[in-house]
Amino acid sequence: MALINKSDIEKLLNVQNNTKDALCISIYIPTHRAGHETLNGQDHTLFKNKLKEARALLARHDVADAEIDAYMKPAEELLNDTGFWRHQSEGLAVFITKGFSAHYTLPITMPDVVYVLDQFYFTPMLPILSQNGRFFILSLYRERIGFYEATIDRIRQIDISAFAPESMNEALKFTIKGNDQDFHHSTTTVNGSNIVHGAGAVKGDDEHDEVREFIHEIDNSLQEILHNATEPLVLAGVDHYCALFRKYSKYKHIVPQNINLNETAAGMSPQTIHEKALDVMKPLMQQSHTDSLSRYENVAGTGVTSEDIATVAAEAVHGRVDTLFIAPSSPVWGRYDAKSAVAEVHKDYQRGDDDLINLAAIKTLAQGGKVYVSSYNGLSEAGDDNGSVKALFRY
Repeated sequence: MALINKSDIEKLLNVQNNTKDALCISIYIPTHRAGHETLNGQDHTLFKNKLKEARALLARHDVADAEIDAYMKPAEELLNDTGFWRHQSEGLAVFITKGFSAHYTLPITMPDVVYVLDQFYFTPMLPILSQNGRFFILSLYRERIGFYEATIDRIRQIDISAFAPESMNEALKFTIKGNDQDFHHSTTTVNGSNIVHGAGAVKGDDEHDEVREFIHEIDNSLQEILHNATEPLVLAGVDHYCALFRKYSKYKHIVPQNINLNETAAGMSPQTIHEKALDVMKPLMQQSHTDSLSRYENVAGTGVTSEDIATVAAEAVHGRVDTLFIAPSSPVWGRYDAKSAVAEVHKDYQRGDDDLINLAAIKTLAQGGKVYVSSYNGLSEAGDDNGSVKALFRY
């Protein structure tokens, strides 16, 4: 199950920029994890209808029937993969161009849309890629190791069994009796880390070294998923397990506060994990957004900010946008002219146009800037009637 991240966006951008004389198809649909919608094939049927729509759009671009078949072959194969449709999340995104296709299951509901443009269309996914979008949760319990992808609204467990043990007991083959809760009785310090012991627990360097090696193994395994991700990671588990992971992990975006076992249990449901994680993440998300918006407001009107979409899009291409605020809106069609280094807005879509909001956001993210999607995760600053962006420039 592929997780979309900034590296994937960079790959898609590279594909579209290096595939000559080809159209880019972007298909989004809402999907369901389970229920009658899944049993009745509702997602499958919707996707089938989207493929018909994509074919019609390709025909409007004067693409020959045989070439349309070639474009749509990967999507038709996905349509006929019955196993694929049994394992969905809240949304699905599919990207196709000549000689290339990719699809991603997404943890937030997607709109029901198809775009056939000269570029891939990423705007519906911006809430996931934004600063107030996705975060991860790692639960570290003896009885169970779990990894989750979450947003404010949803959580889904990611299967890591292919490259990580399902429990510490399995990996370390503990011979001691008891469970994580036994570790609340006493504490010793070994090699600079607090090790908590309970009745029957084995004290000393041996167990510490085993746990440390296990932590390294889990951390290395998670790199298979996280790669160069920058989303926050919340740890859930006994304090000393979390402290060891925080100390030795190579991931640089672990939040300071973890979900302590005192508050919950190793067998808690994903929904309970989500609730506990939101107690940690909501204040951090809101504070980050508030701080960034204050920075914008403090210098608004001094020449280092703009709410004009054409200006913002051009500056984003140039790498000048430090922080971008986006309010949901319809596409703003237009085009960036590399020769004149400016962008222009068109009243209606013209062949070769991009959604300038899409362009500004993706260029900002690709060059290390921050993007916030307002009215998502409770963030509610609004733009005026003529624009749906606010940008704070780097210089």
